[in-house]
Amino acid sequence: MLFLKCYEELSKLAHQKLRYEYHAATLDTSALVHEAYLKMESFPDGFEDKNHFMAIAAIVMRRFLVDYARQKSRLKRGGDQIQLTYGAVNQAVYTTPEQVLQLNEALNRLKSMNNRHCRVVEFHFFGGYKHAEIAEMMEVSIDTVRRDWRLAKAWLSKELKS
Repeated sequence: MLFLKCYEELSKLAHQKLRYEYHAATLDTSALVHEAYLKMESFPDGFEDKNHFMAIAAIVMRRFLVDYARQKSRLKRGGDQIQLTYGAVNQAVYTTPEQVLQLNEALNRLKSMNNRHCRVVEFHFFGGYKHAEIAEMMEVSIDTVRRDWRLAKAWLSKELKS
């Protein structure tokens, strides 16, 4: 089963995303991995390969973290932190649930304009993938991924400031 083969990698990815989460008792690495698995096990067509599986896992984790942020926001627990990467993959940025929701809304707008740019951001932000890995997963050149990343990052920066 592909999930079992990728479990350790998924755990590392989840740990990276949750490392700076202060309420680890309510959301931990295993919970995020298992939530992703539960969502992904119902995919009707399965997965083409490991890269496809991991790409979908990044998207599912994004959606779960956004839902988690919505829940935190609804409960008015201000100050909760969710770690995302921005710029360099290992450079942590501390965000509030409200900021995660703003990012999600901006990504949805970006997706309606350019789906590929949105996927590059998802894989980089939420998946922690490097440009070369994203290029391989999306079957485009690394230059295309770099260009998409620069354009998407600039657009998101402008969008999130307003």
